[in-house]
Amino acid sequence: MDKNIAAVIALLGLFMILKALSGAGASIGSRRPLAKRFMTPRELAMLDILERCLPEYRFHAQVAMGALLKAPPRLIGKSHPADRNAFSQKIIDFVAQDRVTGAIVALIEVDDASHNAQRDSRRDAMTSHAGYRTIRIGRAVQSRVHEVRVAIAPLFQAHAIQGNASS
Repeated sequence: MDKNIAAVIALLGLFMILKALSGAGASIGSRRPLAKRFMTPRELAMLDILERCLPEYRFHAQVAMGALLKAPPRLIGKSHPADRNAFSQKIIDFVAQDRVTGAIVALIEVDDASHNAQRDSRRDAMTSHAGYRTIRIGRAVQSRVHEVRVAIAPLFQAHAIQGNASS
């Protein structure tokens, strides 16, 4: 009997040591988060190009979709956190905002090898349903200022025409 008790105590002790080493028992306060790069070198270069091409717009980088979208109302009962979970943690590379009106003119995505066309299509459909237009800039265009300007010009020209019509 004493051997069984000693074995149980030894196993409990081993379990507690393993749990402490893995951090599973640590509270969030004792595990400090680490800084990470805010934007990749490619995104920094793209921001520079966008700001030079379109100084009349303000560009916001790494914007959570939760800042741009809200969950639709439910017919019955209160909304659930799951209603926002479908989009709230997703990140938009750049949001273009009209400096004068504050209107969101476009969402700009810098596509690279990590992007998945099917997933991107679902994201674009979600933001389009909310009234936003998304511009996707492919890898081949990203380093050429002129090609970026050509890729985004139609959308921004359309916004300028709408802005002039409403004045």
